[in-house]
Amino acid sequence: MNRLAYFFSRSLLSGAAAAALTLPGAAAIAAPVSPTSYDMPNGYGIASGGSYNYWDRSYTGSGDTELDFAPLSGGLGDLTDGVIATERWDQVENLAGTGPYVGWALMDPVITFHFGETLVFSQLTIWHDDANGYGNVATPRGFIVTVGGQSQTFDIVDPAGDAPFVSVLNLGPGFVGDSLQLQVLRYDSATMLSEVAFEAQPVPEPASAALLGLGLAAVLGWSRSRRRSEDALTG
Repeated sequence: MNRLAYFFSRSLLSGAAAAALTLPGAAAIAAPVSPTSYDMPNGYGIASGGSYNYWDRSYTGSGDTELDFAPLSGGLGDLTDGVIATERWDQVENLAGTGPYVGWALMDPVITFHFGETLVFSQLTIWHDDANGYGNVATPRGFIVTVGGQSQTFDIVDPAGDAPFVSVLNLGPGFVGDSLQLQVLRYDSATMLSEVAFEAQPVPEPASAALLGLGLAAVLGWSRSRRRSEDALTG
């Protein structure tokens, strides 16, 4: 192959590589994403033995937000409002059920978060209370995350002290879907969450992937053909 043909083929290959980086979804990076809604049982309150009402009073979907354990669906509320509790439940909750926590007693609640598109999930961040058993409220002993039939279990180590803290759950590969299910595994009788956040990236578009593959195949094919022609001329 002469020098001009060599540099021409190298330029084409470099151009194809650059195009791969600019195709939609080809080099996506995980970023914060917000759910369009979540479904779950409402929190509990004084009717179920609580000192206060730990409801999701700001919930925008269907369901009775003033009834213990009532099914809630199709809306958003305390768990995604950006308000993170910085004090223990007994210092911020109230009888109106408008505090920053949603709490559940004697159950391991399942919360299903829905998103407007199919995503590749990589991380969850969960803010929860750790009252060290005060009022039978403790940090969760763990979480189960499920996306598209694939699940991962996380065990939580109770830190020293009795202040709220955050658990960061890093997911393995393959958590792809348009909804994510989070199950909270209680340690004591009750557990309380104040916020849940997500990181994910879009699924690469099939059309973009196919176009990239065709382009690279064409360039590689041309390079081989050109090399054979040059070898034949110099052989």
